[in-house]
Amino acid sequence: MRQRISLLLFVICLSVSCHEEDYLHGFSSDSLFATPTQQELDAVVNNWKARDLSAKNYSVVQTAEVFPDITLKIVSYTVSGHTEYGALLIPKSTSALPVHTFIGGFGIDSPINGVKLVIDQTFFDDPFIFVVPALRGQSVRIMVNDVAYSSPTSEGEHCEAFDGAADDAIALLNIVESTEQTADMNRVAVRGGSRGGTVALLIGERDKRVKLTIGVAGPTNMMELTSKNENDRTYQCQFLSDLANGSALADVRHKMIASSPIFFAKDLPKTQLHLAANDVIVPVSQGEELKDVINNLGQSAAFEMFIYEGRDHSNIADGNTEMNDRITLFLKQL
Repeated sequence: MRQRISLLLFVICLSVSCHEEDYLHGFSSDSLFATPTQQELDAVVNNWKARDLSAKNYSVVQTAEVFPDITLKIVSYTVSGHTEYGALLIPKSTSALPVHTFIGGFGIDSPINGVKLVIDQTFFDDPFIFVVPALRGQSVRIMVNDVAYSSPTSEGEHCEAFDGAADDAIALLNIVESTEQTADMNRVAVRGGSRGGTVALLIGERDKRVKLTIGVAGPTNMMELTSKNENDRTYQCQFLSDLANGSALADVRHKMIASSPIFFAKDLPKTQLHLAANDVIVPVSQGEELKDVINNLGQSAAFEMFIYEGRDHSNIADGNTEMNDRITLFLKQL
């Protein structure tokens, strides 16, 4: 199979223009960023379990034959009261197929999740159903063999970029399970880049149908990164503006905890993490800390981490055949 997925690893703004001095003036950083208690962790898990992410108001917005015997569907559905969109790439098959889900990156000024695919007849040597949620506040744009297909923009707050995005993706998997007869939901993999890498791990921790997760340049501890970037407007948008706008400190902590896979690592399935040595947005330490937790849990056999020298957040996936080969081999475990 020759398939290339272009990961849009949207760069979080780090320039001086993104900063506002003393954004958390008047709030206790020590209290806001303190290590989560077991009670807080349990509250997040219980909240996840209480959410209704069942398939609702499903409809097919557009269909197209993008390659002989491969159909693209742009679909809509409702989750958390919002109309969301996603793309499904479905090969014709008489047997059950694994499901590969791709979660896109985040850019505060970018409302599009983009994926680029190159498909030829060798795709059918190892076929799968490909699932791409638009995620709240964004649309999905999928390009197949240089032809682009786009969804409308999903409802919901764009900056609900982690915990909320995981809800959207799990709900879309529920749609796939209820509508696509050839989908083998016991063989689900989730891959993502940047923000998408974080969400991929969160989905793997929350959804037992997921057997493999792959994170590329994805944060693992959003509480730690937010504490170090409190004056960056991306982190303000995703977490800290809630505090500034009157939300309780406990609620903001809940959101940061629920957006951090490191705190729920015991529930990770087999996982592959790819990081760039020169990444200043998602430093290698994010992966090293997760690896330490995994090792302490005695789950190191199910975790792989690779670091790519000479690469950074923006180019970790560019022409990285070594990484792509590792991911392709990893996915064959489904």
